[in-house]
Amino acid sequence: MVVTAEQARLVKAKAGEIARSRATVTGVGLTRVGDSYAVKVNLEGAADHDLPGEIDGVQVVYEVTGSIAKRLP
Repeated sequence: MVVTAEQARLVKAKAGEIARSRATVTGVGLTRVGDSYAVKVNLEGAADHDLPGEIDGVQVVYEVTGSIAKRLP
C-alpha cells in the first residue's frame, strides 16, 4: 500500500505524542520510504519503552540524533 504525504501528515502529531511519552523527541517530520511517505521521529537518545513501527497504516521511522543545539554564526 502506498501512503501519501497527506496520510502521513495525519499521523504525524499522534506519532510525536506517543514518542514524547517514552523518549526525548528532538523533531518530527515526514520522510520517503520507497514510493510511500512515512513519519520520521528524531530522538535525543534511546527510548525507555518500545515505540510503534506503524500507526494507522503509516510507517514510523526513528533515528537517534542526539541533542540539538543552535549553531552560532
